[in-house]
Amino acid sequence: MKHDIIQNINKQEQLKDGTTSFNNSLAPSGKNWDCCLCSLRGGALQRANNDKWVHVLCSLVVLEARFVNIAERSPVDLSYIPLARFQLKCFYCKRRVKRDVGCCVQCSHGRCTTAFHPTCAQAAGQLMQPDDWPFIVHVTCYRHKSPVLPERNKAAMQELEVGQQVICKHKNGRYYQCEVLELTTATFYEVIFDDGSYSDNLFPEDIENRDCVKLGPPAVGDVVQVRWTDNLLYGAKFVASHSILMYQMEFEDGSSLSAKREDVYSLDEELPKRVKSRMSKASDMRFDGIFTEKEVKQGSKRQRVINSRYREDYIEPLLYRVMME
Repeated sequence: MKHDIIQNINKQEQLKDGTTSFNNSLAPSGKNWDCCLCSLRGGALQRANNDKWVHVLCSLVVLEARFVNIAERSPVDLSYIPLARFQLKCFYCKRRVKRDVGCCVQCSHGRCTTAFHPTCAQAAGQLMQPDDWPFIVHVTCYRHKSPVLPERNKAAMQELEVGQQVICKHKNGRYYQCEVLELTTATFYEVIFDDGSYSDNLFPEDIENRDCVKLGPPAVGDVVQVRWTDNLLYGAKFVASHSILMYQMEFEDGSSLSAKREDVYSLDEELPKRVKSRMSKASDMRFDGIFTEKEVKQGSKRQRVINSRYREDYIEPLLYRVMME
């Protein structure tokens, strides 16, 4: 599911009283205010819960930083950021800045330990992209810089047949060869949440204030209450209903899951590099417990294999560790 908080960040507005507004947080103008998470002054700042200021970019990229009020994106709660992040040395500014300033994030490629401030990485031209929950933003260092992955051409995809052998992502986060068991049609709703984020794959039963299973979808523009994956209710406006062909896959371990066509690869398709790196052959490891790996939440980033060389240097996000337990 996509509940993209990165989208629709409001621009700064200059107010009559000489203050700069960023989504209801006020940074008094006339001074270059410091961000407490990096070494850069000025910019789009939000008030933090420690009476300091933080860049909106930093609050998004640092995983443990979170918005207390999601709808207003303010204030930013920094209490969950581990002390170890503040002890990391920024690859870009450590020689220029003699003292430790702010906290760093690390390269999203495997267990790379290269650390940097989000603003330093942005200034250096490092690629930042929305990522699979719970990582929010995918950012790589200069050594692992990769081009933006183009989306698959849906028009060029051939329909799959029952019994066809294909490649799909297992619940453990790896890709395996599997068989198309059946074809079904699923209905998904698209909504825009009150905070400006959106989701285009809600189930009809996720709408709480209407029995959509019996009555059908709401009218376009209707206000709805959405039961999200955290079991909380969120206000939203209904946009559209989509009927999508789904494929039921069966793996060698007997497990099955439903997937969209763009998430499935036929055996004669060229596999993206990210898929090749996660490919496994279940038949070769049938007795090695390959299908007993800890289950990864669907849609989340794959588990990263720990390199013992950097075990003590890599900071595992607390939220990710809790999700894996």
